[in-house]
Amino acid sequence: MTLRKNLLFAALMLVGCGRMDREEEFRSVLPTQELVEVKTPQESGQALVVDDVSAQAGEGRTSDLYQLTRRTTAVVNGGTLAVLRLVDAVTKHKPTTVTEDTAVWGPHTEALARNTWKLTVKKTGDNTYSYTVSAKAKTADDSAFVDVITGTHTAALNEAGEPMRGFGQGELTLDWDRQRTLPENDDNVGRMTVKYSRLDDKSAATVDAAFRQVRDDQDATRRADADYRYAATPGQGGEFNFKLTQDWYKPDNTTSQLEVLTIKSRWQQGGAGRSDVRLSGGDLVGEATVNECWDTNFISRFMRASYDPRVGYGTEATGCVFTPAAYSTL
Repeated sequence: MTLRKNLLFAALMLVGCGRMDREEEFRSVLPTQELVEVKTPQESGQALVVDDVSAQAGEGRTSDLYQLTRRTTAVVNGGTLAVLRLVDAVTKHKPTTVTEDTAVWGPHTEALARNTWKLTVKKTGDNTYSYTVSAKAKTADDSAFVDVITGTHTAALNEAGEPMRGFGQGELTLDWDRQRTLPENDDNVGRMTVKYSRLDDKSAATVDAAFRQVRDDQDATRRADADYRYAATPGQGGEFNFKLTQDWYKPDNTTSQLEVLTIKSRWQQGGAGRSDVRLSGGDLVGEATVNECWDTNFISRFMRASYDPRVGYGTEATGCVFTPAAYSTL
């Protein structure tokens, strides 16, 4: 009888040692850089800046639209990085409470900080979770907490049936307007919602981002909407779509109608790619398009602009790895 009890106890201990503990489980389902980062081919050396584009554009030089694609992805990554910073700042501490279905970090206030943060993660199903990052002024009552980040996550599971950090699918929202009610905040306004999917290290990774009522960088009195859609498969390249509604075209410098700009960029694993741009609506009669292709060194090999036949060079059949043109459907 004693031997049997000892064997049973040993078996239970082995099973227990192999299982993920609750704290680790709840931490593993929070967003990571691998889940929400938009990745595009990049040049080695110094980073590209806005002023470089006009100076370097042209046949035989770094592709203008490649550089624009790189800078545009930085907008999405900048927003998601803000989410990761907030989550990491809270979860670097031990959870305050952990139960069978809920973990709470905080309330916590960094030294010299004026904001107090709290993170709550709840298990809502076999492998589904929700989370909320809330904040308030350090001196305010707990009733003053506002939800700055909210999200849901469906975990990808390993062979043991446990969540894998950096894999899964879900959605998160960062509300900058609510964040601006806090004593410490940045100058962003509006909100960003990101839907992501990365089920394993071989499947396609997707990131769809919607920016709503964010600051219009061309007109401080306005807010703008923008949409981004990214998909990439390991070893096969990817594509990135972008849509932004602004007053892009001012034929007489007085009108304020809004035009819709869309960009669809595609690239191979080696870096060669193509961008197709369309501008429509507003003060335009019809639409304007621009097409550009670049090689593995990101050098422009083909360009066409519908609004001016004098703007263009190269042969599409030999200068482009993707044909024909394909415009974004955002």
